[in-house]
Amino acid sequence: MPTFFADTYAIIELLKGSPPYRSYNDAVLVTTEFNLAEFAYAVTRDYPDAAQEICSKVRHGMRLYHPGDRDYLRASHLRRESALLGKKFSLIDCVGYSVAESLALPFLTGDREFEGMSGVEYVK
Repeated sequence: MPTFFADTYAIIELLKGSPPYRSYNDAVLVTTEFNLAEFAYAVTRDYPDAAQEICSKVRHGMRLYHPGDRDYLRASHLRRESALLGKKFSLIDCVGYSVAESLALPFLTGDREFEGMSGVEYVK
């Protein structure tokens, strides 16, 4: 079964049942607490009455990875370097990308800033 690091964008698209993401429904998905926090914000905004149930279901369907100092330092470097190239990565996105690299997993996202980058499974 394929395994991916799912960023917040991907998690939201999977929740919505977006057609381009349906092929990832059976994949093993890894993410961080940071991505789940971003996801919770979107869910409370879009589905306030079902937010608790949705967040719980998503949390239990994912494998959580706890980043360490190396991930944080690589993420900080990526964010600094990408800003010089005119890209606008959030620090959470950079942590996720760094974790995906550490785990040798494709970084699943539809965030256009990541399009064309090495190690990215870009799905729009």
